[in-house]
Amino acid sequence: MSKIFEAFVENEKAIRRVIAKYCFRVEDIDELAQETFLKCYVAELKSDIKEPKHFLLRAAKNTALSEIKKKRNTITDFFEDSADKDVFIDEGEVSPEIRYDGRRKLAILAMAIGSLPKDDQQMLLMKKMENLKFKQIAVRMDVSVSTVQKRVAAALLHCNAFFRSRGYDPIEFGGKSTEPKSGQISNLMLHSKKRDKDND
Repeated sequence: MSKIFEAFVENEKAIRRVIAKYCFRVEDIDELAQETFLKCYVAELKSDIKEPKHFLLRAAKNTALSEIKKKRNTITDFFEDSADKDVFIDEGEVSPEIRYDGRRKLAILAMAIGSLPKDDQQMLLMKKMENLKFKQIAVRMDVSVSTVQKRVAAALLHCNAFFRSRGYDPIEFGGKSTEPKSGQISNLMLHSKKRDKDND
């Protein structure tokens, strides 16, 4: 399991307290806490984090300070740019609510993957991000093809359950909206195996 994920769950209140020193709105604290997790989780995928708690707390402070600086610059730029111009709204621009929801979903997706065992994380990411075939993943991980199929299927089911526990329908993440029935795991693996064969 991800060290960053475990440290985030254990120290989420402390992380939020650090952010709350610089931001007062609950929405901002929620968003910046998720952004902190995301940044640290991505960093963990690239290298081993020796002290995850301290890493998260330092990242929380830096993320909050960056947000303050960004908002100050945005306010200054707005007044400078609009001094001699008509102010108008770009209707094609994404609303803050949609942007916030998108970032929240990204954080939840990262948390779901982070809660998996390390090998399952790697297999799922190789399948979904690198679009590798089960056979290629099996060679990389030095396991059988059937082991990869079972573990990827189980990882997907775990992630779907995680999304539901956070109030999201898995369909919003490209998954199935209903709980899998008996036999659906084997069907999922058979369909994936057929797709791999068709792509050979």
